[in-house]
Amino acid sequence: MSPNWEALAFDLYQENEEKETVNLDDVTNDSETDSTEEIDARALITTLYSDQRKTKSEEGKGTKSKQEYALLVNDLEKQFVKKKMKNYEKAITVEAKHKRQTQQEMNELQRDMKYQVNEEKADTESKIAMKKDAIQSSDESIQLYEDEQKSLQEKLQKLNEKQQDLAMK
Repeated sequence: MSPNWEALAFDLYQENEEKETVNLDDVTNDSETDSTEEIDARALITTLYSDQRKTKSEEGKGTKSKQEYALLVNDLEKQFVKKKMKNYEKAITVEAKHKRQTQQEMNELQRDMKYQVNEEKADTESKIAMKKDAIQSSDESIQLYEDEQKSLQEKLQKLNEKQQDLAMK
C-alpha cells in the first residue's frame, strides 16, 4: 500500500471524430429559441473508483518507471497516428472512385452531345461544367489527404525516433 493515495478515480470518455451539432429546439422544446449549438465531442461514459485498501496488488507488478510510462504513451500516440493514416487512405480511395465515376459520366455527356440539338447542347454543356468542377474538387481533396498523410508519416518517424531515445535512457 502506498501512503501517497487512498482512493483513485478514472473518468472514461468516448471521443467522436467529429463534433456533434445539436438543435436546441429538440432539447428544450422552447419554440422561441431557434439556434444550434456545437457540443464537445467527448461524452463521459463512466467514472471508476478504487480504494487501495480493497485493491489487490500483484507482486512484481509495482509502479512503472517514468521511462516505461513515456514508452507506453509514445506507443499509444503511434497507434493513433497509424489509425489516422489508414482513415486518410480510405478517404483517398473513396474520393478517387468518385472522381472516376464523375469522369465517366462526363465522357458519356460529351458523347451524347453529338446527337443533340442546340437547346439540349446548352443544358449538357452546363452539366459537363459541373462534372469538371466536381473532378477538380476531388483532385483538391485527394491532394489534401495526401499532404495530411505525409505529415502523419513524418510524425510517425519522429515518434519512432523518440521511442529509440527513450529506450536508450
